[in-house]
Amino acid sequence: MKRTLIIGWNIEAVSLYRRLLQTPALGYNVVAFLNPMDSGEKHYYENLPVISGISSLEHFANKYSIEEVLLVLLPSEKHFLNEILSCCKKREIGYSIVADAYGVGAETAIQQIIQDAVPSKPIGLRRILDYSLALVLLVLLAPLLVVVAAAIKLESNGPVFYSQKRYGLNGTTFYVHKFRSMVQDAEKKSGPVWASKRDPRITKLGHFMRKTRIDELPQLINVLSGEMSFIGPRPERPFFADAFRRQIPFYMNRLLAKPGITGLAQVTVGYDETIDDVKDKVRNDIEYIEQKSSLRMNAMVLWKTVKVVLLGQGQ
Repeated sequence: MKRTLIIGWNIEAVSLYRRLLQTPALGYNVVAFLNPMDSGEKHYYENLPVISGISSLEHFANKYSIEEVLLVLLPSEKHFLNEILSCCKKREIGYSIVADAYGVGAETAIQQIIQDAVPSKPIGLRRILDYSLALVLLVLLAPLLVVVAAAIKLESNGPVFYSQKRYGLNGTTFYVHKFRSMVQDAEKKSGPVWASKRDPRITKLGHFMRKTRIDELPQLINVLSGEMSFIGPRPERPFFADAFRRQIPFYMNRLLAKPGITGLAQVTVGYDETIDDVKDKVRNDIEYIEQKSSLRMNAMVLWKTVKVVLLGQGQ
């Protein structure tokens, strides 16, 4: 459990504290709140001290061995951000922006925090395995890919592949590739929307591909290029990610791992239909990120993926 300080004294900060109490698996042990405004008052909330003033941050962090800081600032307090982050970097304390109150520039700040938190690493065994397996599968599945491509062209007008911008590792963007399972220009009138179970935009072949996850196979190209891994959080569209981060604490922490073709959240929760589904996925993504080096965890995800494909349990 990380000794954690919540910087912010407002309804959102208290709500965050309560959610962390209900979700100990996230690993945060909150030891205090810090009110950035120097009110001079000293009081407690449910036995936790509420410290006053940013000037107290470094002393308190050092005295109580703070390992993580969660920022829940009000718009009127955002000018404290640079001072807080400077202190965290100096003391080598982890930090995350949780609140939705920063306005313009929030996404840039969050991406910078993620990039600062995750050092670059040399090519490792996982990357070698991803590349080798993707290459082998592309060769072995080439006949199937050709048949599916031909079937798509015969069924409806439009391109065979569908490419869409997504968030990847550290908040970088890339284009994910899929077989087109919907009619051409499906979002021309509606704009970005979730697909539903009986979505009229999905073609007959598209329903089959989604059930068996065949539409995901072109993402092997994304794995080859290093943008994705076989297992990891689902890469989300920036439009939805920017909305979810305002509603779901730690949503952007999903970007601490390379996105995957499959993952614990994908095989456990399925497609997003409600905001509660997204929250469940975030919990699963964080659990996977914490255990991604576990052979047991990865084997379990792969087994569930095979089961979904063979039984046609996709949506």
